Amino acid sequence: MYDGDNKTALLSQQLIAEAMLAMLEEKAFSEISVSDLCKRAGVSRQTFYSLFGSKENVIHYILKNSCRYEPAEEEKSCRSACFRDLCIGYSRYIVEKRAILELLVKNDIMHCFYDVQYESLMACPHFINGVEEPDRLYLVDFIAGGMNSVAKNYVLTGANADAAFLERLMYRLFGGGYLSGKC
Repeated sequence: MYDGDNKTALLSQQLIAEAMLAMLEEKAFSEISVSDLCKRAGVSRQTFYSLFGSKENVIHYILKNSCRYEPAEEEKSCRSACFRDLCIGYSRYIVEKRAILELLVKNDIMHCFYDVQYESLMACPHFINGVEEPDRLYLVDFIAGGMNSVAKNYVLTGANADAAFLERLMYRLFGGGYLSGKC
């Protein structure tokens, strides 16, 4: 995927991303051809393949640029690994990003969301700091997987839950509240 600073290439990436989102509103991801996507975006197939290489990379681009969850440095979750703040922030985020999450679930491409969340949390220098590798790798994978599952099930259950419900749910899930004394 293109990661440079050429203005023409960046504009073409944006046009392709906008075309992909518009087309996802009209038909399934699997039914969108590269040719139709290029036609809608007004770019050549060669440009598409130079910038993205695949339709899935377009989804990654969209998510990286508009749907990445990154805990703020001042949040306690970043310094102390306190999951309450993470659960509060992420539950609000899920509700806010409902529309894109619905498109991802409908098109069975939530794995792209997981990939972006995992990469984002791993790259965040203040998230779960103080935990050494490889433990941090497993912890971030566990958190990103759990976050992805909560977001997916939020959509699958009709996206009716509010942020407060999701926060309590996530806190109990991540904290092991559902497992204590029941094994």
